[in-house]
Amino acid sequence: MNPIYDTYVSPVPSIASSVQQRDTSISATTKAIDQLACQFMTKLNERATAFANGANFDLALRDAALMRVITPTSSLGYLKAGTIYQQQGRQQQAASMYEKGLAMVPSSDECYADLQKGHADAESAANNRVDFITQLPLEIVVSAILPLLFDECMEADTPCPYLYVSRTWRQRMLACNNLSFYHEELHEGPPGHMRELKRFSHHVKTLSMESGWMDVLENSLSIFDTCKFPNLTKLTIKYYGYWAGDVTYALESVSQTVTDLSLHTEEHQTPDIHLAVVLDLCPRLVSLNLTAWDILDLNEQYPTLTHLTMNILCERLSHDTMINLLSHLPSLVLLDIFIFPETQFLTSLRQYCPHMKLLMCGGHHIFHHDNYNRHVEGLQKLCLGSIVDDDEPYDGNHLIPLLRDNHQSLEHIVLVGGITMDEGDLDSSLEFNRLEELEVDAYNDDLSILAIWIIRRSSHLHRVKICNHVGINDDDLYNALKGLKDLRMLSARTLGRHSTWFGNLLEYHVQLGQDSPLKELKVAMDDHVSTFSWMDAIAGLRSLQKLVISTVGIATPAAYFSIIARITKRCPSLSYLELDFGRNPAPEGFISQINDWSTLQCLHVHASSISARDIIRLLSFANLKNVIIVAPVEDYLIHLLRKHIPYVDQQPR
Repeated sequence: MNPIYDTYVSPVPSIASSVQQRDTSISATTKAIDQLACQFMTKLNERATAFANGANFDLALRDAALMRVITPTSSLGYLKAGTIYQQQGRQQQAASMYEKGLAMVPSSDECYADLQKGHADAESAANNRVDFITQLPLEIVVSAILPLLFDECMEADTPCPYLYVSRTWRQRMLACNNLSFYHEELHEGPPGHMRELKRFSHHVKTLSMESGWMDVLENSLSIFDTCKFPNLTKLTIKYYGYWAGDVTYALESVSQTVTDLSLHTEEHQTPDIHLAVVLDLCPRLVSLNLTAWDILDLNEQYPTLTHLTMNILCERLSHDTMINLLSHLPSLVLLDIFIFPETQFLTSLRQYCPHMKLLMCGGHHIFHHDNYNRHVEGLQKLCLGSIVDDDEPYDGNHLIPLLRDNHQSLEHIVLVGGITMDEGDLDSSLEFNRLEELEVDAYNDDLSILAIWIIRRSSHLHRVKICNHVGINDDDLYNALKGLKDLRMLSARTLGRHSTWFGNLLEYHVQLGQDSPLKELKVAMDDHVSTFSWMDAIAGLRSLQKLVISTVGIATPAAYFSIIARITKRCPSLSYLELDFGRNPAPEGFISQINDWSTLQCLHVHASSISARDIIRLLSFANLKNVIIVAPVEDYLIHLLRKHIPYVDQQPR
């Protein structure tokens, strides 16, 4: 190793003149060393300049650091480092370096004044600010800058610093009346309770409140009595321990402005607010998310409501209740009901709610509320079913007419649980021309049969998720999926040891080679993985780009290693790998199974823990661009990864 790059090299020592006078050889060699040191400093300075001009700033700073080690009381090393930092625009670091130089270098140094000037210039540049809020046109401030500053809700009791920079800043930020606040349950009401919310109440557009047992004495909801919210349009209240009258009074005070309301209680001793009461209090509501113990009949029409989400905490909603609900809400675009209702209402959906685009019943909230095409008539997204242990199969004979009525508009179907139906009602001539995604979690034969019928009639289907608990119809399922010419994503769970459809389908796509449309595969493994004949087929998928493996059901690391060893040897197009260990630790050494995978660009890992050794092994991946880790990892390891990998995201479980 070259000794001049040793971090701990000592400065060039000074030799007293009395010592040099006693021995001429000491004097001569000292003079020669001083000359060499000066030449060395000059060359380091020149090279650091060249490095910086070529944007090799790390190398330039290394040479500047060596200059400071050799002569720590000389201004040259500090000046050079400060100049390099300024070239990078790192004015604060430059000012800090100049300040160190002023502390170490004697004032007699011929460049001491340069250190002072450099420090003053860097400090000035570091403190230079451009007031975009004041100088840019208001419409740009409102549309482009404020969303960046207020991307999260403000706390009701904590001052927002941006609102206190200047009067002009405050005026411009308040001009859009678009502030968002939240207030959580407090165990003790501090002085100035909700002070900021009260101060800016006239400019609040979104408010989220959680008022609970420990907060009742403070009575957070009383803020609606003491303050006005003339611009409030979106309100969320989670309440525990309040009387219904307290909540309805709060709603009444903002009834003429609120269009989006969420109202929840999960405490049995807290009275719920009935749907009819809420709709009567807030006539401008467009979207409502409500938790209630039951639904009372509606007696009036509510044409403004388009989105309704309800968590009804009763056993089941009757057909009459559902018909009453639909018949009084003619403009519904979305209906999301947690409890699974009696299914007879499905045959009347089009009659009462002709604008319905998204329907979810059973507690699977998988569709974004605004993700639909406003220009396409008919139901576009459908999610039905529940997997509660004591759920009886629901009547599929009411589902089939709904599918028939909307076969030209459905884009995404999710069916869960079990059904009963008459196969004779399945129309062999029907085609789902817009259906692109199908998810089926089948707990009985009839739902499997219905799923196969849908697949055979959906030529544009390109995303399929299958969980077949009953394990029958293997040949029919295989043949149906084989006929999909644009199957880009396949997800499979609960694969029995004797199930054949999945392995046969993989082999079919292996035979297609590069012509296979299959780009993404998601599969859940268990301890019987070594007995599955289709394991090797995954590695033969020439077009596969994304692979997601869940090993939650695997008890031993050895079984997992066998998966990795088989799959990662081939797959020439694979660039994304996601490994989900669930609540289990990642088995130590699992990264070594894939560290020679040259095409891998993105790795996503879920686990209860990951060893430091495996984290460090990630540095050996030549083309890895993205790492997402959902597990606790030491900060220094994440910092190390971020120095070598462009994007690293670590999330706690």
